[in-house]
Amino acid sequence: MILADRHSPEAAIWQLVESCGYTADLPAWAGLTRESQSVLDLGCGIGRVARHLTTDGRNVVGLDLDPLLVDDLNRLSGTEPVSAMAGDVTELSGIDLGADRFDAVIAPQQLLHIVGGEVSRQSLIEGVKERLEPDGIAAFAISEWIAGESRQVDILPDVREIEDWVYASRPVAVEDDGDSLTVVRLRQVVAPDGSFEESHDSITLDRMDRHILADEIAEAGLVAVRAIEVPETDRHIATVIVVARHDAESNQTLGSFP
Repeated sequence: MILADRHSPEAAIWQLVESCGYTADLPAWAGLTRESQSVLDLGCGIGRVARHLTTDGRNVVGLDLDPLLVDDLNRLSGTEPVSAMAGDVTELSGIDLGADRFDAVIAPQQLLHIVGGEVSRQSLIEGVKERLEPDGIAAFAISEWIAGESRQVDILPDVREIEDWVYASRPVAVEDDGDSLTVVRLRQVVAPDGSFEESHDSITLDRMDRHILADEIAEAGLVAVRAIEVPETDRHIATVIVVARHDAESNQTLGSFP
C-alpha cells in the first residue's frame, strides 16, 4: 500500500515519514469497526487508518482540512472503497459527506488535541452525534501524559526513502506549557545528488485525559462506554481510544467507564 510518493505534496510525504510508522492502533480500529459497513474517518490525512480499514471490505469516507492531502489520498487509493474530501471536522453538520449517517465515526491519533481547544472539540463531538447511526459507535483517540519540564529529546529519526530521496525526522525537544505540549521536530532531506536540507517543524497538542473527554462526550449527548488501551511502543507514547454510543445504546457497556 503506497501512502505517498514523489508526486505527493510535501505535507503528505512528511506525514508518511512521521506518522505512518505507527501501527499499534490499527488492530483496535479494525476491531471496533468490524461490524460497520460505513466508516467516517475524521482527520484522515493520507489515509493511514482509512485505507487499512478498506482491506476488510468497509466503505470509508475520509475528511481532512488539507485539500492537498485529500487529493493525494484519492489519487493513490485507486479502486479501494475509500473516498476523501476536504472540510472542517468541527463543522460536520454542514458538510455533504455523501451520506447523512455512518455506522462508525472515528477520530484517530492526535486529532482531538489539535482542533483548537474545548469549544472546537465540543463542536466536533456534537457533529459526530448528528452523523452517527442510532446504533453506531464513535471512537476518539487521545494521548495522556504526565506534566513535566520542557526538555530536549534524544531519539533515532523516522526515515523513509522515496525514489532515491531520503527523508528523516526526529523529535528534538518537548516544551510543556501546562495546558499544552509542543513537540519540535528536526526534518532533514537528502536529494539523489547528495544535496542536503534541514528545517524545524512543531506541533502543539492540547492537554486532556479520558475523563475530560468523557464529560465532553456526555455534554454532546453521547455516552462514553469503554476505553481501549493502546500500549506505548519503543518509539511512541501510549494512547487510549474512548468509545461512545448514543444514550439508547448506553446499556451495552460492561460496567462503568473507567
